[in-house]
Amino acid sequence: MISARRHLSVAGFREYLAAGVPMAHPMGKRPPLTLTIDPEHRAIILQGPLADREGVPRLRLEHLSVRLSPRDPGQLQIVITEPALFVDAYPILCAIADRAQLDGKGFGVAVTETLRLLTRLMGHSRSISREHELGLCGELLTLIGACRRLGPQAAVSSWRGPHGEEHDFAIGDVDVEVKTTASESRSHWIGSLTQLQATPPTPLWLVSHQLTEAGPGQGWRLGELVAAVRDAAATSTAGLELDAKLAMAGWAEPFDELCVTRWRRRSPTRAFLVNDGFPRLTARQLASTGYDYSHVTDVRYRIDLSHQEAGAPIPEPLADVIATEVNA
Repeated sequence: MISARRHLSVAGFREYLAAGVPMAHPMGKRPPLTLTIDPEHRAIILQGPLADREGVPRLRLEHLSVRLSPRDPGQLQIVITEPALFVDAYPILCAIADRAQLDGKGFGVAVTETLRLLTRLMGHSRSISREHELGLCGELLTLIGACRRLGPQAAVSSWRGPHGEEHDFAIGDVDVEVKTTASESRSHWIGSLTQLQATPPTPLWLVSHQLTEAGPGQGWRLGELVAAVRDAAATSTAGLELDAKLAMAGWAEPFDELCVTRWRRRSPTRAFLVNDGFPRLTARQLASTGYDYSHVTDVRYRIDLSHQEAGAPIPEPLADVIATEVNA
């Protein structure tokens, strides 16, 4: 059933599923990936190592989740939990493995690129949620500011979020996580235990955009922000990289007509140092308590920064970036 090739044949995979026994099959060594069939938990899992500074991809589908291994936080797992879809999902897992091992992508990047490409091919991305629209607005506001402060080439290179890395931007000597809310309070959803975990020795700052709906002729639509950042990068060689990152971030050209809401700032954008006094949950904090959270596969929580202090003087490049006014 196992050939000399890196992958099981689909027929061989079906036979293992039918046997109903646990199985771990190595799928190549560079990087080392393992396909696991777990009958007890009704799941199949593709596991591989995270590269340095590579974060957990922010992907959430009904029967697919992406998480850190409960036993080894340096390993990333793609978990399929619907047995009726195991055979159909298997070629997708093989495609992820190929992108990592044959194309030389980091495993996290391979996961993000493969699944987002599949989503676009299926036409699923013809609509966009309000939460996704707001999040992309915030990242583009930050990117436009970075273009003006750092120059378009450096700014586009600093935008890391679309590649599934740990944090959204690297600006100067700091990492930056961007959050955007349309609520009256400065409250934000945090989607994992690693999102607000710094990568020593690099400090982590959270940029908080607080937006509200604008009237006719005021503010900007999402498509206008996309056009503004493309204009900012037009005089450099960053255009192709920018378009690739926009697509990976979930932008599709039909959204220019679909996203009609106009947004403006509810209050000035703020930045906060993510330090010991910052409200957050991290894997390191839980590990230090001795609590066994290995069976907690997803964590999502909300923080309110309405009365939070900055925590330190904002580094000059970041202060300039968030002070940028956008007239799209």
